[in-house]
Amino acid sequence: MKSLFGNSVACIVTLLLVACSTTKTLVVLLPEESGAAGAVTVGEGATAAVLDAPLTAATVDARGNIDKAAVTPEEVQRTFGEALAAQPPKSLSFTLYFDTGSTQVTPDSQPILEDLFAEVAKRDAVEVQVTGHTDRVGTDASNDRLSLERAQAVRDMMVQRGLKTSFIRAVGRGEREPLIPTPDEQPEPRNRRVEVIIR
Repeated sequence: MKSLFGNSVACIVTLLLVACSTTKTLVVLLPEESGAAGAVTVGEGATAAVLDAPLTAATVDARGNIDKAAVTPEEVQRTFGEALAAQPPKSLSFTLYFDTGSTQVTPDSQPILEDLFAEVAKRDAVEVQVTGHTDRVGTDASNDRLSLERAQAVRDMMVQRGLKTSFIRAVGRGEREPLIPTPDEQPEPRNRRVEVIIR
């Protein structure tokens, strides 16, 4: 089921089915990729139907009558396969770490950086958000500058690789958003990072 629904952003798909002169609406509740439970109410008032289990469907006819039934993954694929396949790939995030006062990615982060490059390269249209961070060692001004320089360094590596991106935004957050809260002037390697989100 993961391959069928792995790229699904919405948990509900709706299709208008035209047969002769009557119009029907079909609503199907798909499994959430995260495994979280979802639900949707179809219709209103006393005739409403609640879909609260994956692969349940409600068909609404032109008079508002609702029929609720279970559907199979194969039925979903036949009916909505093209729409599901047309969805963009899901967003992915990568975290890269840096040495103190440096814009050089740590050796431990090099494989993650290569994974990032590979993921961007295989997508057709990519938007990238690159956010730099520091630990609490140094002044606010120097950490603001360093965090931006880290983000720009990652952005520049992507550009130098010739990766096709429609948009790359590089920003620095300084020491404002620590992954691990610490007192001022305490080094923390996990806070010296760049977070990259690709969409």
